[in-house]
Amino acid sequence: MSLAPSATGERDALAAYRGMWQAFQEAAKSSDPEAPDLRKYASEQALKLISGSLYADRSNEQVTKGELLTDPKVTALKPTDVPTEATIVDCVNDEKWLKYKASGELVNDVPGGKHRTTATVKRTTDGWKVASFILREKGTC
Repeated sequence: MSLAPSATGERDALAAYRGMWQAFQEAAKSSDPEAPDLRKYASEQALKLISGSLYADRSNEQVTKGELLTDPKVTALKPTDVPTEATIVDCVNDEKWLKYKASGELVNDVPGGKHRTTATVKRTTDGWKVASFILREKGTC
């Protein structure tokens, strides 16, 4: 028995969203804005935002290490019968995902936090990809 298109869309959108954050975590270990998995899961504004962050870290000789926790939920599918777009709401927890200098010491002693995040994930010819996301300030969820 196959899943209904809406269930498949929800599953695939969540997989792309989780994949984007996993690819970002991996790329952040070496501040690699060209990491191929980023383009596998992110496009448009989401890819620009992540790549820009990694370019900045690379120029500042910083890397980000640790664990980033997510708990995404699909809150909307468009159209509902055979979706091509999903809205995902999450609480991204970066309390244990910290920036380090090339020397190995922490950039600062300011802990991360929990950020309310809203993402738009779109079905493309290459599969589902996160097109955009808004990561609010820490303490918003």
